[in-house]
Amino acid sequence: MTFTRYSPSTLASVAQDPGSLRIRGVVFDMDGTLATPMNEHLVRLHKELGVPNKMGILEYVDGHLVGAEREKAEQRILEVETEAMANMQLSPGLVELLQFLHENKLPVAIITRNNNLAARHFLEQVVTRQPKEHLKLFGFNPVIDRSFRPTKPQPHSLLHISKMWGIPPQQLMMVGDHLDDLLCGVRAGSVSALLRYPYNGAFECKAHISVDRIDKLIESLANGFDADMSISGDSDMEYF
Repeated sequence: MTFTRYSPSTLASVAQDPGSLRIRGVVFDMDGTLATPMNEHLVRLHKELGVPNKMGILEYVDGHLVGAEREKAEQRILEVETEAMANMQLSPGLVELLQFLHENKLPVAIITRNNNLAARHFLEQVVTRQPKEHLKLFGFNPVIDRSFRPTKPQPHSLLHISKMWGIPPQQLMMVGDHLDDLLCGVRAGSVSALLRYPYNGAFECKAHISVDRIDKLIESLANGFDADMSISGDSDMEYF
């Protein structure tokens, strides 16, 4: 193990020691992270499409299906995503975390393997139901959906944000609930944070930080933390 010390990400800490290594921007997955999980839909779709246990749905469709078979799978994915949107709600503790990030001037972004329609539904329907004074907290930029290729778990989308923000990858945190999110972060050289649920404990070995509720990340960001940056981006773990 090779532990790296990250200093607090507060404005006060930056003013006191501006040169220290710290998290300077946070990137979020959407389903199961910013919003409550749609895991049961994904498990059903994984089985329905006959996706191998150690492969993601989009990876399988992109790499193994062609023609009418691919079109049929893509349509089915869209149908399941649309069904899941009806139950989308904010993750408990999200507003508190976003308030901390806003107060300390840390930019936020989204990388989702979902389609643009689902991302827009989250931003235009779920977010806008929040109190007016909270809307300023949801300034995600950019919002990257699955039209950006290659998708997670490859690091390209996160490295794109790193370049866009002018922040080195090692000073970004990738927050998610799935193996794809964690591997994306690890492969980019960023800090990966796992939002734990009963279904994803096996992925913890690929996370630098693990929390049971998303606002628990405030403690690590406010006080600093040690991260084992020797975690490998290789994996043959099963997705579900």
